[in-house]
Amino acid sequence: MWAGQLISNLGTQVSLYALGVWLFQQNGQLSAFAAVAVVVQLAKLASLSLLGRQLDRWPPRRVMLAANGLGSACTLGLAFTLMVSQSSLILVLLCIGLAAAAEAALVVTWSSQLARFVSKEQLGAASGLFAGSDGAVVMAAPLLGALLAATAGLQGVLFTDSLTSLIAVTCTLLVAWPQDLPAPLRKAPDFGNSDQRGVRRSLRALWSNRRWRPLLLINTLVVSVFAAVEIAFPAWVVAASGSLDLMRGLALAALGYAGGLWLWARVSRCHWLAWLRGVLLFQAVLLTGAGLVCFQQWQGVWFLAVGLFAAGVPVALGALQSLWLCWVPLDLQPRLFVGRYGLEWISRLGALLGMSLLADGVIAPLIRGNYGPVWLLDTLGRGPGRPTAMAIGLLGWILLLPLWRLWRPLGRLQVDENGC
Repeated sequence: MWAGQLISNLGTQVSLYALGVWLFQQNGQLSAFAAVAVVVQLAKLASLSLLGRQLDRWPPRRVMLAANGLGSACTLGLAFTLMVSQSSLILVLLCIGLAAAAEAALVVTWSSQLARFVSKEQLGAASGLFAGSDGAVVMAAPLLGALLAATAGLQGVLFTDSLTSLIAVTCTLLVAWPQDLPAPLRKAPDFGNSDQRGVRRSLRALWSNRRWRPLLLINTLVVSVFAAVEIAFPAWVVAASGSLDLMRGLALAALGYAGGLWLWARVSRCHWLAWLRGVLLFQAVLLTGAGLVCFQQWQGVWFLAVGLFAAGVPVALGALQSLWLCWVPLDLQPRLFVGRYGLEWISRLGALLGMSLLADGVIAPLIRGNYGPVWLLDTLGRGPGRPTAMAIGLLGWILLLPLWRLWRPLGRLQVDENGC
């Protein structure tokens, strides 16, 4: 199951990247490339509003089959259309939106069914694979998208994406689905209003519960920071050091990410929260250091920090996914995960839009106008890429400061819920 969904997710992200590049080449405007990311996030949110009321009532296996089938049909239809004639921007974005809506239903369903397939002892490792594979796909998609587009063309990329969705359908059909709920994850007896459905009601239920509110806040904060780093880091490195250093940095990040997946698979259940706390604090320190110009000048330290930060990403995401699966009753997960993922995708969209506004619209004018003490500007630097580096440094404080208020309630729940 995991392998099939991983291949399908990789095919989807590769085709989205290739479509964004193709639209940019057709229109010559960066807004056309950004439109793909915006449409994907908006389509996911819209589909959650429509599907959130019914998703937990439908058989999960059929939902995953239908979602993969719809994604395959959209990309296949778009590929045939492009072979016949040049498609308009509206048609391309419509197909992307339908595929993204299918992906939203797929993500919520697969995430909420993960605990059915593994034992209590395997839950942490399975959560790490589930959450970590998304980051690996994001890192690999641009390279594979550029390679496939150059060799097979956009139509070849879309046909490949359609094929990966059919592979996921095959895996879903071949896997035997368990019928009984694992005993440790049965419905909590003290959860009151079980009739809440929809994104807003799901969020209200998560927010009103003392077990889930701090986890929801930390999850949203971490997803926002990681999404902002995802777009800011390449821009910073290219502007400050050039494409060669970016390639080296991405290679080290890939090695660090693989090391983080290996490390998380060996973290025991009772240490999930401790590892989450330590990794996020360490990553916050690394991000704040990016705002200092001396940090950029120490090349060895800089490359080491890139690898260490990347290693912490699958650990943090795996810990969050494990805590969600462990603390939310299994039969409530399809309903409540609608709100969880809805807030995640809203925060990602906000991070994509807000990071460029912070770097280009706020920090860059302040540097050009020499606002602030001279010693502070000299410490932060004034060269190429410094506004983006300072914005990344602020992300460290954004990640660090709210954590102090959230660790205390989470620490109490570690004993109450996990029994460690």
